[in-house]
Amino acid sequence: MVGLESSFNGERLKAARLYNMMTMGDVAEAIGVSTQAISQFENNKAEPKTENIFGLANLLGFPRSFFYEEDTKCIICGNTYFRSLASTTQKCRKSQIEKVKLLGYIYEGIEKYIRFPNFCLESQNSLDIESLAGYVREKWGLGDGPILNIIDVMERNGIIIASTFEENESIDAYSQVEVIDKKIVPVVVLGYEKNGFRQQFNAAHELGHILTDGMFELEDMSKLEYRDMENTMNRFAGALLIPKNMFLKDLYSKNKTDFNFYIKLKKKYRVSAAALVVRAHQLGAITTNQYQYVMKQRSYGGYVKEEPLDRDLPTFRPRYLKQALKMIIEDNSISGDKFMDSINISLHKSMVEKILGLEDGYLGRLEAPAPISLLNRI
Repeated sequence: MVGLESSFNGERLKAARLYNMMTMGDVAEAIGVSTQAISQFENNKAEPKTENIFGLANLLGFPRSFFYEEDTKCIICGNTYFRSLASTTQKCRKSQIEKVKLLGYIYEGIEKYIRFPNFCLESQNSLDIESLAGYVREKWGLGDGPILNIIDVMERNGIIIASTFEENESIDAYSQVEVIDKKIVPVVVLGYEKNGFRQQFNAAHELGHILTDGMFELEDMSKLEYRDMENTMNRFAGALLIPKNMFLKDLYSKNKTDFNFYIKLKKKYRVSAAALVVRAHQLGAITTNQYQYVMKQRSYGGYVKEEPLDRDLPTFRPRYLKQALKMIIEDNSISGDKFMDSINISLHKSMVEKILGLEDGYLGRLEAPAPISLLNRI
């Protein structure tokens, strides 16, 4: 960490402001300076006075030293794929991006003690959905059957999975590919989801974005093009989670035009009945008229927002980052302070606890807790 004699880093002020979903005007009003002054601070054209630094630190919730550090670790963030641009504000999206950047620093700190699996999938340049799904299954040794917990599979294969950083139902799952010290580290942040079937599908959807990262120029996309991209990722999720050959055998049934038939298959494939109907149509196992007939049954039954069995599958919680940190502290008997020193950025312990989903005060314990059971290890 650096001392306060170093130069003020305006980029850090901007990052902290975006993290808190505040405009320059919001910050200026809160600490009693002009918006122009905040702009000058962020662009390193002027340095805040001491009282301004205290005000900024208290307002934005970052240590004062945070604003005087240079970024010594190279973290490059690629495209960030949000499920819906309509349901999240630009402020919210920028805030989430800053939180994922901090997650990268925490990841790098943890990896000084524990090595995470490398991400071994190569970026693809084809949108042949069945081939993409087959490629993932082959590379990860998933066979031809249902995937019972796609989140665990993704974590085991080098993808950082984090729970949403706040309970905001407007934030769906999103993903980003980071390069941390030349290592490719994909990140998926799960949305505030209470439905395990839907969560499975959302995670697979984000895997599609990671796999095809680089094929899309998000800044140049129209709303229609963005929607087409999202539909493509939905098709990929369906192809991955509902394997073609097995599902087609199930569809030999005479009941394939009965919505209840798909409800019974939900637990087998761990996706919604609606996703199964869509997949059946995409595979040509039911006609367009049959598809519309089945989906009308779904609508008439009142199952659009919630299907039968939805509450039977709880959501899965990512565990690798959280459990890795607990292993470092509880098995290696290092303190929270020592771990915080290993992160190449000044953060409050409470911020790290929130980002990783740790209980409040965990990193502030003076003594390391008793070692965790082997059953709870990664």
